[in-house]
Amino acid sequence: MKKPPSRRTPAAGRAGRAMAVLGGVRRTTLLLVLAAVVLSLGMVAGNGAGEGRPASFSEIAQTDARASAVELSRLARTLADAEDSGQLAAELSRQAAVLDEQSVLLTRPGSFRPGVPPFPAASSGAASSSAPVSPGVESGGGASKPAAAYIRSVTASARHSLDAALRADAGTARLLAATGAAQQVLASRAAEAAGLDSPEPWTPVAQAAPAPDSNHCAAGAAAESKTTSWSGTRGSGSAPDAAAALQAAVDAEFGAAYAYEVGMARTANARVGAALADRREEHLAAGAEGVQLLPEVCLPALTPAPAFSLPASFEADPAEALDALQASLPAVYADLAALGNGSVRAWAVERLAELCASLYTESGPVPAAPGLEPDGAAGLERDGAAGLPQAAGTA
Repeated sequence: MKKPPSRRTPAAGRAGRAMAVLGGVRRTTLLLVLAAVVLSLGMVAGNGAGEGRPASFSEIAQTDARASAVELSRLARTLADAEDSGQLAAELSRQAAVLDEQSVLLTRPGSFRPGVPPFPAASSGAASSSAPVSPGVESGGGASKPAAAYIRSVTASARHSLDAALRADAGTARLLAATGAAQQVLASRAAEAAGLDSPEPWTPVAQAAPAPDSNHCAAGAAAESKTTSWSGTRGSGSAPDAAAALQAAVDAEFGAAYAYEVGMARTANARVGAALADRREEHLAAGAEGVQLLPEVCLPALTPAPAFSLPASFEADPAEALDALQASLPAVYADLAALGNGSVRAWAVERLAELCASLYTESGPVPAAPGLEPDGAAGLERDGAAGLPQAAGTA
C-alpha cells in the first residue's frame, strides 16, 4: 500500500532556500561593512598622503621635524656613548632626552607619513662628511669631527623648523617655532661643550607685507566692537587675534624695560647695573620693532604710556622677579607666532629664538618647546603671562 506524499518536503525546501538567501545577504552586508571600514582607515592613515589628497605643508613640516628629532636623539646618544665621560658626553645625554620629548610633541595624530630629516640620516660616520655645513661651525681635528657633524645636523634641523614656522598653520607654526628655537640652543651648547665655534643665529627671510587696506581695517574695527574682550592680553582687543597678540608683545617688552630700569635703581653693584642696563636696552629696541609692526594689524604705531605696575614678588626679591619675567616672555612670542602672519610672524619667531638663546644657552635645562605649556595646552588659554608687568589701567 502506497504512503501518501509528505507535505513537509516543500516547506523544508522553501526554508532552506530562505536561509541560503539570508546567509547571502548577511555575507554581502558584512563585506560592505568591512569595505567601508577599510576605506575609512585608509583615509585616516593617509591623512592627506594618498594619491587624490596630497599632504599639506604643515603636515610635511611637522612630520619632517619629528623625524629630525628622532634621528638627532639617536646621534646624540651614540656620540655620548663614544665620549663615555666628560662635559660633552653629559651635554649630549641631556640633549638626547630633550630631543626625545620633542619627538613626542611633534607626533601628528592621524598621520602615518614617516617624515624626512633635512640632513643625511646615516647609521655610520658617513654623515660627518655629508652633513650640510652651517655657518660658524668649524670642525677641529680627529675626535671633534663627529661632534661637528652632529652640531651641523642640529643646526640644519633648527633652521628648517624655523623657516617652516613662517608658512605653517597656526598650531603647527607655534610648535615648530618653539622646537626650532630649542634646537638652535642645543647646537650652541653642544658647540661650547665640544670646543667648537657656535653656529650663527637664524634670521628669517624678509617678509614683504603690503600696507593693510583701510576698508579691511575699518571692517575689523567694526567687528571688534561687537565682541567681548579677551583676558589673555593686556592690550585692547576682542577674540585672540594678531592685533591683540602683537599689542601684548609690545606691552611686555616696554614693561620689561621698565622692570629692569627699576632694578638698576635698586643696585649699587656697577657690574650688575651695567648688565641690567643692557637688558633694558634690548627690551626697548624690541618694543620699538613691535611698534613699527602695529599698522600691519590695523593698530596705530604708538608706544604705550610709560606707566606699569610690577608684581608683588618684585619687592621681595628683584633678581628672582626679573628672572621670572624673562622666562615668561617666550610664551608671549609663541602666541604671536601662531596668530601673526607675514612680517609679524617672522618677527615673533626671530624674537622667540633670541629669547631662548639668552635664557638657555649658558646654563640650566633646555625646554623641549619653550613658550608652550608642559601639557601641550595652547598659550592662549592662559590668564596672562606670570611675572610680566601690567600696563596701567589693565587687569
